[in-house]
Amino acid sequence: MCVLLCITCCKPTETPVSAPDESLEPVPKQKLDRFSTQHTEAGIAKWTLVGDTSTFHGSYIEVENPTVQIFEDGVVVITINSQKGKRFLNGTQKDNLHLTGKVVGISEKGKLLSEILHWQNLAGRLYAPEEATIVRGDSTWTGTEMLANPTLETVKMKNNQFKLYSKDEKTHEYHNTPIEPE
Repeated sequence: MCVLLCITCCKPTETPVSAPDESLEPVPKQKLDRFSTQHTEAGIAKWTLVGDTSTFHGSYIEVENPTVQIFEDGVVVITINSQKGKRFLNGTQKDNLHLTGKVVGISEKGKLLSEILHWQNLAGRLYAPEEATIVRGDSTWTGTEMLANPTLETVKMKNNQFKLYSKDEKTHEYHNTPIEPE
């Protein structure tokens, strides 16, 4: 009886591990040094993405130290740099870009600073879900949930904080497309 009790108590409680499903293929990974790609519509460049290295993950490409240039009518309207980036290859996010880490965008209308920035390709807009800052001269505008066109002419944000100087606000230039706090 003692032997039976010992066998029962010492019985392993592990559940058997099933064999892996061989119908699922592992996602191939490829790593490239000095990566570049561009998105065009009807033969017209909409944006370019260049980075130090890239890794292919199946549904997206991850890029180190990306530089993105967004075009309107064949002209670069903003150049954005960050530490990391992703280009989505399929699904609802196809051709969208996601940039993280010390994001800096420069356009003729100012500078954009954030830690996270999305380029929403179909909508043709920039989106920063967390804090973002727009700088024009010495003036700064900080807020959250920023939506902007790539030229930074039209910008909307929540939780606004301003430090504005009249010398930086050229009302004759912006009267048709004002900055509108939300």
